[in-house]
Amino acid sequence: MRSGPTVAIAKRELGFSLNANPQGHLYTLFLYTVYEGRVVDSRVMHQAPFVLQASGLEESLANLESIDLFSEYGIKDCGAWNEEGRLETRLNCSVINDLWKLRFRGALVEGAGAGWAGEEFTPSARQQILLQTYRAADQPHWQGPYFGKDAFRLLRDMQDPAWVRTYRDGG
Repeated sequence: MRSGPTVAIAKRELGFSLNANPQGHLYTLFLYTVYEGRVVDSRVMHQAPFVLQASGLEESLANLESIDLFSEYGIKDCGAWNEEGRLETRLNCSVINDLWKLRFRGALVEGAGAGWAGEEFTPSARQQILLQTYRAADQPHWQGPYFGKDAFRLLRDMQDPAWVRTYRDGG
């Protein structure tokens, strides 16, 4: 039996960036390939497959155990849950729809209120520091990528009114 260095294996992670995409969405969902903590490939995903894969209802290279990641990270009103004995699916996940609020200040989405960013089209310097805690240290740009557990932590935190106040107002 030979012993040698451990071989690092790339893994797939669900995540997002705060880039607008050509279809006009104000964020982009991805299936990332991550090798040694760095994104080496990305494939754009639509919201329905992203939600189905993250909730463990659709086979996913990023969720091989079919875990409900929304439940695992305490994200409300996304994915699947049992309500009155029925399985229901929320493919139109409100917190994912709110990702644009991290980047923009104005009311860009009708009926969704104003964004939370400190500047018109970008987070303030203070907000960019807050966002850095949800990205790998070698990913310095606030637009992302956000992937894996840190992406789901950010989605969870975005549902906390105290976190939103801290992000939006600084306190």
